[in-house]
Amino acid sequence: MDWKKLTIEDKELIDNFTKGKFRTCDYNFTNLFLWSQGENLHYKIENDILIVCGTFVEDEYCFMPIPKDESVIGAMKNIIKELLQNNKKIVLVPEEWKDKLEDTFILEERRDSYDYIYSIESLAYLKGRKYAKKKNRVHNFMKSYNYSYEPVTAENIGEVIDFQTNWCHDKECEIIPVLRNENMGILNLLHNFNVLGIKGGILRVEGKIVAYTLGEAINDEYVVIHIEKGLNNYVGSYQMINMTFLEKEFTGYKYVNREDDFGDEGLREAKESYHPLELLKKYEIIGIK
Repeated sequence: MDWKKLTIEDKELIDNFTKGKFRTCDYNFTNLFLWSQGENLHYKIENDILIVCGTFVEDEYCFMPIPKDESVIGAMKNIIKELLQNNKKIVLVPEEWKDKLEDTFILEERRDSYDYIYSIESLAYLKGRKYAKKKNRVHNFMKSYNYSYEPVTAENIGEVIDFQTNWCHDKECEIIPVLRNENMGILNLLHNFNVLGIKGGILRVEGKIVAYTLGEAINDEYVVIHIEKGLNNYVGSYQMINMTFLEKEFTGYKYVNREDDFGDEGLREAKESYHPLELLKKYEIIGIK
């Protein structure tokens, strides 16, 4: 099979390789589709192994090749060797694959890519003294504003698209590569919302959108939050949308993956302040033993 650009039409095919197999966020189709335009993701299937590669600021990389099942791990390792010999970076290798690969390859941890895992019950209800500051922000938001919450629907998704476009303009996304690529991806998610089967939540004040979020269940226990955007001048909007979305849309699930921090110190501090249960380690394959 030749290389093919990853598009929304590939969801079913990609899901056959990835759905329900990973706790990390990277191999979920929505996440791949999010970055597909900005980072020019292409894929091919070889010997029942999915290979996805992209480019970030002229830096070519590949995700860990994904075998349809473990009977083709030998062929998977041969593909990894070939990619390395062609000077391709192989990134975002989940912890659970480390043991299967480190007999053949040299792997290095990549802290900036670790996913943050939390208890949904803790984040949806902010239980315990360690969440006192978060709870105070939520209470202050509730007292200060005439607010409402609603799910994203066909009727209001156009408003979310407008909000995201304006948010990106205010943050000068066009001159920051990761935000520019993310914005392209978010708009693609919103334009394909129903096909992707994701959920969204909107927080309004006096009828105006002040925050929104997008996420989905990735198995029977885990939810992943793909996107969360708010207006900082509405103090507490991020805490409020985070809490309310989980409470309203994901009852019955145990854990939420709030993805990585990109190595951004402010984002890392914010994610750590919610007291993760676990960090999902990820690795880069840097050589052959």
